[in-house]
Amino acid sequence: MVLVGSLLALISGMFNATAAWLEKREGMRTATARTGLRLLAALARRPGWMAAMVLSALAWMGEAASLALAPVPIVATLRNAGRGLLVVGGGRWLDERFSRPELVGVALASAGGVITAVGAAHSQVVRKPLSNWAEIAVGASCMLAAGLVAFFSSRLAGAPGEHRRKAAGVATGAAVGLLFAGTGVFTKEIGDRFAIYGVGGLTAVLPSAGLWLMVLMSVWAQSLLQQAFRRANAASVSAANASVASLGLIAAGFALYHQDLPAGAGAGLLIGGVVVSLAGTSLLLGSRPVLAAAAGKGPGAPQAVPRPGSG
Repeated sequence: MVLVGSLLALISGMFNATAAWLEKREGMRTATARTGLRLLAALARRPGWMAAMVLSALAWMGEAASLALAPVPIVATLRNAGRGLLVVGGGRWLDERFSRPELVGVALASAGGVITAVGAAHSQVVRKPLSNWAEIAVGASCMLAAGLVAFFSSRLAGAPGEHRRKAAGVATGAAVGLLFAGTGVFTKEIGDRFAIYGVGGLTAVLPSAGLWLMVLMSVWAQSLLQQAFRRANAASVSAANASVASLGLIAAGFALYHQDLPAGAGAGLLIGGVVVSLAGTSLLLGSRPVLAAAAGKGPGAPQAVPRPGSG
């Protein structure tokens, strides 16, 4: 079962990476300064963006099944597969340019998740549905943290300088990761209920607070994600949100589901993986963008995207 869950998590990660590429491409092609729900409404009229939403939905179903079959650390890591494809695809099809610190940051954020998973690889699959109050506490904590980071990134985006604008995009990606950590917990809750009750799990899922909190947080996360894609490279944004989401979900596995903490070398790998992930995300925040003047004008030069309030 662990092998099946791991495979589903890997497929889920590939679908998520493809969806991110489509979202960024369609966002670049949508000439509007709208934000929030108005931006989502504009994007919803584009078939390519709707295809990305279908892929995201399929990825979510794969993630729900994988979390019911495999330990949280393994799923949290494997679902991040494909971030390297976003670097290749971003340069080839999205006209993105990456500085060396950005590439190193993406690599570290991804490698940190792998190291963390190796350290916690011997964790057992735990199915222990949370109460509604516990789900509400998880949702409220993630939304509060995401709101604070999103506020910080909005102030950063308003400051002059392309460097700050790119850092704001990565910070917004981190805010999305906090929301995704919460939706990851709720996804596990849904998968666990179906694993325990079978088809009857639907009657256990519908009245749970987690389902409706997940819907609310997913819409907010999509809104923030589109803003992040307009400010920074897709791979950088995805690496930041995946790193934060994975660390949050792994922490939830220990705190909420009481998975066994690793000992000895496993504990060292777990801590080391967290440090490497955070180092990669910090490097993404501090790296300077490659501007058109440095990369060269022409087909590969980054495209300007309208900023809110620019007309």
